[in-house]
Amino acid sequence: MDVSDLIRDMNSCIPVGRRTLVEHIDSNDFSFRTKDGSVCEIGKDEIGLLSDICTEMEKMVLRLPIFISTDAGADAGAWKVDGTTESEVVSRLLGKAKFKPDTVRLHHPDMMELRRVLPNATFIVFLP
Repeated sequence: MDVSDLIRDMNSCIPVGRRTLVEHIDSNDFSFRTKDGSVCEIGKDEIGLLSDICTEMEKMVLRLPIFISTDAGADAGAWKVDGTTESEVVSRLLGKAKFKPDTVRLHHPDMMELRRVLPNATFIVFLP
């Protein structure tokens, strides 16, 4: 098994058909489906927290769950959240400066805090 096969296997349960925060709120359905057919629930408290910190425009754009991916460009083991809206929301939530206009870099303590606050509204994706 090569690295690309391993990464594909690790990402086999990646969310598909991600909906915006406002779509979750309007439908009162806080779940998402994964590629392998599983259904995962996002906690009402997580939806409430995101709703409180997002602008009305961000609510219409922010897709859940938020992807946290490996950051191969970092010197040491790091993670990142890409996307203009996603990185802005995570940056504000953690009080962390953005690395680029559409990226916030997370080191282990940052990632652990984000996963503590949004355990089901975030999803870890492995990239080569």
